[in-house]
Amino acid sequence: MPEPELPYARPHWDAEEAAALMTTLESGFWTNGAQVPRFEEELRRLTGAPTVTLSSGTGAVHALLHALGRTVSGPKLLVTPTLNFAAAPASARLLGWDVGLCDVSADDLTVCPASLGELLDRVHRDYARIVVVPVHYAGHSADMAALTALCERYGADLVEDACHAAGATYDGTRPVGSWPASRAAYFSFHPAKPIATGEGGAVSTADPELLRELRALRNHNMEPAGPHTDDHGPWPYTIQAPGLNLRLSEFHAAVGVVQAGRAEESRRERARLAARYHALLDGLPFVRAVPGERRTGSAHHLFPVVFDVEGLGMAKKDLLARFLDRRIRCQVHYTPLHRLPAFADAGPRLTTPFTAMDAAFPGLVSLPLWRGMTDEDCDRVVDAVTAIVHGSTHARGRA
Repeated sequence: MPEPELPYARPHWDAEEAAALMTTLESGFWTNGAQVPRFEEELRRLTGAPTVTLSSGTGAVHALLHALGRTVSGPKLLVTPTLNFAAAPASARLLGWDVGLCDVSADDLTVCPASLGELLDRVHRDYARIVVVPVHYAGHSADMAALTALCERYGADLVEDACHAAGATYDGTRPVGSWPASRAAYFSFHPAKPIATGEGGAVSTADPELLRELRALRNHNMEPAGPHTDDHGPWPYTIQAPGLNLRLSEFHAAVGVVQAGRAEESRRERARLAARYHALLDGLPFVRAVPGERRTGSAHHLFPVVFDVEGLGMAKKDLLARFLDRRIRCQVHYTPLHRLPAFADAGPRLTTPFTAMDAAFPGLVSLPLWRGMTDEDCDRVVDAVTAIVHGSTHARGRA
C-alpha cells in the first residue's frame, strides 16, 4: 500500500470550528453580525494594535494603499523585495503607483536593507509618497530597526507585509503588528496560513483615522444619513465617496475566532517541527535551511530550504519530481517579482541587482510544514531530502 500523500500545508480544524460555523449559520447573521467584532478583538490581542478585518489579504493591502495615497497629489511608489507574492505590487499598479524592487538578504530571504537603501537614495526625490513594504518571509520578522532608520532618512512610510507572521513577535516579546514606526501591518488568513479562515485579511494600525477610513471603505463608504433635504428621504445611509465591498463574512470570522484563540499553541507546534527539521538537516551537504537556525518568535509559516542545484546536477523541476515520486508535495514561495512579466518592466531606475535572490531561487523549495504534521511525516520528508542528495551521481562525484 503506497504511503499517503504529504501536502506542503494543510489547514488545521476540528469540531470547534465546525460548531462555530453552525452557530453562525443558525444565527441568521451571515454578514455584519457579532463574529467579525469578536475576531477583530482576538486579532488586537495577538497584534498589539487595533485591527480591521477585510475579505482577503489582497483586499487588505489594496484598501490600505488606497487610503495612504488618496489625498496625495503627485507620483507614488511602492518598494518591496522581489521575493514577495504579487498582491501588493499588483494593487499598487492598479491604483496608478510605480513599483520598485530590491534584493533580499542571503541568510533569511527578508528584505536587504543595503539594497533598499540603494534604491531609495536614487529615487526618493521623485515621489510625493513612498511606501516601503518589507515581507516577514516564512514568518521570520525582517530587520525592523534598520528599515525604520531608512524610512525616516528618506521620508518613506513603512507598511509591513505580515501575511506569513500572524501570531509572531519581532524579538520574542513585541507582537508583529505593533512596531511603533510602522503605519500599518497587513495579514492574510488563506487556508495555508498560521491563522486560517478560508479567505480573509486584516490591517493592524495605531492610526485611528486610518482605521476609520478602512472600516468605511470595506463597506462601500456607507454612513448614517443626517437630516434629509429632499422630498424623497429620509434615507438610512449616505455615501460621500466611492467604496467597495471588502467585508469579511461572519462564517470566516467565526472560524478566525477559534483559530486566533489557539494561535500561540499552533506557533509552538510549528516551532517544534521547525526545530526538528533543523536538527535532522544539519550537516547534510548541498542543502541549507532558511535561515540556518530556528528564529525565536517566528510564526514558522514556511520551512524554506535552498538546494545547491548546480552541485546536485539537477534543475528545480527535477527536485520537485523526486519529492512527488515519494508522494510528497513541496512548494515554491515565490517566483521573484522581477521574473514575472507583470513587473519585469520596472527598469533599472526602480530595481537593484538581485544577487542574493538570483543565487537562491534556482534551488528554493518550501518543505511541508503544518500544525498537525507528525514527527514521522517530518522524518519522511528528511529521508526524501537525504535520498535526493546522496542519490545524485553528480553530487557523489563532487563529494
